[in-house]
Amino acid sequence: MASLEELKKRLYKEKETFGERMVKPELARPGKGGAVFWSEQNGKIKGSRWFFWALGICLVLIVLGALFFVFGSPALFRSQAVDVKIEGLTEIKSGDKISWQVKVTNKGNAALGDAVLVFKFPKDSAPVAGRKQEKISRERRALGDVRPGESVIEIFNAFVFGGKGAEKEVSAVLEYRPAGASAVFAEGASFQFSIARSPVAVSFNLPQELRIGQEVEFEANYSSQADETIPNLFLQINFPDGFELISANPNSLSQNKNIWALGDLSPSRTGKIKLKGVVRGADLESKIFKAAVGIFDPAENSIMPYDASSQTVVLRSPFLSVNILANGLAEYTTFPGDTISFDVLLKNNLPQEVKNASLEIIISGSAVDFNSLRVERGAFRESSKSIVWNSSTFEPLRILLPNQEENAVFSFKVKNNLALSADSPRPTIRLNAIFKPGSAVHGFEGVDVAGSVNYEIKASSKLQVITRALFYNSIIQNVGPLPPKVGEETTYTIVWSLANMVNDLDGVVVKSSLPPYMNFKNVIQPADADMSFDKSSGEIIWRAGRVLAGTGFLRPALQAAFQVGLLPSQNQVGSSPVIINATETSGRDTFTNQTLSSRDDQITIELPDDPNITFNQKKVVQ
Repeated sequence: MASLEELKKRLYKEKETFGERMVKPELARPGKGGAVFWSEQNGKIKGSRWFFWALGICLVLIVLGALFFVFGSPALFRSQAVDVKIEGLTEIKSGDKISWQVKVTNKGNAALGDAVLVFKFPKDSAPVAGRKQEKISRERRALGDVRPGESVIEIFNAFVFGGKGAEKEVSAVLEYRPAGASAVFAEGASFQFSIARSPVAVSFNLPQELRIGQEVEFEANYSSQADETIPNLFLQINFPDGFELISANPNSLSQNKNIWALGDLSPSRTGKIKLKGVVRGADLESKIFKAAVGIFDPAENSIMPYDASSQTVVLRSPFLSVNILANGLAEYTTFPGDTISFDVLLKNNLPQEVKNASLEIIISGSAVDFNSLRVERGAFRESSKSIVWNSSTFEPLRILLPNQEENAVFSFKVKNNLALSADSPRPTIRLNAIFKPGSAVHGFEGVDVAGSVNYEIKASSKLQVITRALFYNSIIQNVGPLPPKVGEETTYTIVWSLANMVNDLDGVVVKSSLPPYMNFKNVIQPADADMSFDKSSGEIIWRAGRVLAGTGFLRPALQAAFQVGLLPSQNQVGSSPVIINATETSGRDTFTNQTLSSRDDQITIELPDDPNITFNQKKVVQ
């Protein structure tokens, strides 16, 4: 092959020629390309040598790693070398003292350092030492070092409560550090058991089906199954959503309406709680009543039960159903001065016709303006404050066929002035409707087929903000020429007043802003008012906070004042510039949880609320 120098001379030599390439240019020559793992020669697969070398090295490393894990570093301690077992009774009696034995065995060849055993008790357990009505959940015990081949046994005790048939579980976790290792390991075990017996039993005497809105009377029964007196018993009933308790005999605790103190229960003694209430919900909806009898836990305000029981009932539509909508809504919140239109929906769900039915709605609440009451095809009874529809005024009630639906209508206004003090009852309107037949329905003699419903409307408060601007007779002294003159500053006092009618308000905030040509003088009355001014935006915020019911009506309005300054420019001559923009306020009604708001207009230098301002002082002069 020619040297590079000779090739260079030939390259620049006149009329010099070169022969064709010996090898055709290709991106990759056959058999000489990049890394090819497999190639096919004479119908057989042939692997690259280096691939087999790499595969062999990986297998060796895996085997060495496994050997190292099994026989090597103590940091890679085998958890199979530690055994944790729990032993105890598989069936117990509720309220008895129960013991569990936890056995820890070190089956390995290395010591277990800093071993700690954590035992988790079952739900509704009480400690053996101390007050029995206190609950415990777990206990932690330090075991120290556990040598190879050594076993450690720990006993845990507790009183266990629960209803008959309840499944319970305890568990234990051993935390340890193998000798020579820095990592902490854990090994655990669990043990299941059940409550087979109880010293006292509780049950319901309750129908499997209940009619929506109908009053129901039922009982919660309890009885002793013990050979000795059970001291200081309590019974708790958890009612489902939609259930309204009307009465109970005997009465429940004053501070806990669903807990009864039963006292001591002697052997073979029984007792009952008689209850009356109304349950509401949807057709075919399931409701669950729960009862528990046992020891009262004041910390949790609940029962640790010797026994517990529950019963599911299914709701059915009333035989005669009645529902109320206020302005088309099943739930409604009103406001002072509001007009409410009511639709009373009636339906006969019986398989028989109903004759001479009647509907009565009793209206109560100081917020109702009875002078505004309007009734269609019904009559108002002043003495009972009730509206009555019957077959003489409402013809469809003469005969109601099965599945027939009707609609009664009435309306009234809410009083515009509902001023109440903070300690007065909150304004609420209550409607109680009763829909019943005029005579017994064939096939349902002796059955109460009447339907009823209660409808409650809360009245929100009324929040109002008033903005005034003053120059004369102000709590902050003002200076400057009147009428305002170009190049000279005149100050004004802005007064914000808040009024709140019937319910306490929280988080009340008042906001406004100043035009760019106005100045905030940072003079505020009272001085401790939570007021701020943002110079870049001109926004003024007063965080008034809580405003009590009756403010501005039964007690003085809540007020805050601040001073602003006007330095008129030439282009404002002959005009009445705005000194503060519109004011807005908002706050949350603590009774209805509604957000209330109010607004007042902007104010110019004409000062409509300052009677001492003359006509000649209402425009900027030169």
